[in-house]
Amino acid sequence: MVQQSNLSLHDFNVSDVQIKQTFSNITKNDPSYSDLWIILNVGLTNRSLFPNIRLAQDATYKDYLERWIKGYEDARQNLPSKRKASPKGSCSDPAIQTIVQIVTAVDDEFAARMAAYHNLFMSAENVQGNLLEEYISKSIQPYGWIWCNGNVLRAVDFCSSDGVVLLQIKNKSNTENSSSSAIRAGTNIEKWYRLGTQTQNGEKFPIYKWDVLNQIVNGHVTSGISPNCNMTEESYQKFLRDIASQNIDIISSK
Repeated sequence: MVQQSNLSLHDFNVSDVQIKQTFSNITKNDPSYSDLWIILNVGLTNRSLFPNIRLAQDATYKDYLERWIKGYEDARQNLPSKRKASPKGSCSDPAIQTIVQIVTAVDDEFAARMAAYHNLFMSAENVQGNLLEEYISKSIQPYGWIWCNGNVLRAVDFCSSDGVVLLQIKNKSNTENSSSSAIRAGTNIEKWYRLGTQTQNGEKFPIYKWDVLNQIVNGHVTSGISPNCNMTEESYQKFLRDIASQNIDIISSK
């Protein structure tokens, strides 16, 4: 049995020049990898940004690069908006439905329907983070920003094409785990979240942070066009409606 380890590019004692040459050889200088070339150079400024990949213990840096490139290509060819939801990997707990059914005094059929709706909401919550990134990518690409799709950099979802600004995206203010926060510590990675909460007369209301993201993007335009990025919640919701209409299998009730 082949022994495997989690390896990152910073585990290999190899020069940047060798890495770049090997990357060029693997991609055959295909211009469709121009964004990934920029991402590679961003990662080489701080190799700890490269993610761990499960490889054989005797793997070479070339093996790592091949898998790294494949992860990016797979993500690029399988956009979140085109994916089909898979049913849950485990069965629902019947005891949960029993509790809800007793408290709400509904019959078996209605309780089963509520359980299906619950699954739909959970499924939608699971896919929304990726859809959020896809929406942002379409909006900020003209300004010289690159989507680091496929987990090609740790805790970095977007970067400016000159590598100066690294950006991590979260849907809500409370969705970052401690490991993600630890990765960002000591780096210049900025964090942005879409949805915050405000309290008025004891009630909780959503507050959206698109103006903050627009300011980040417009403050660092590298494509030579005028900074006019204006993402809004209304535009994002329209994007979601369009995607859900075109791909109703994007979420699952099972």
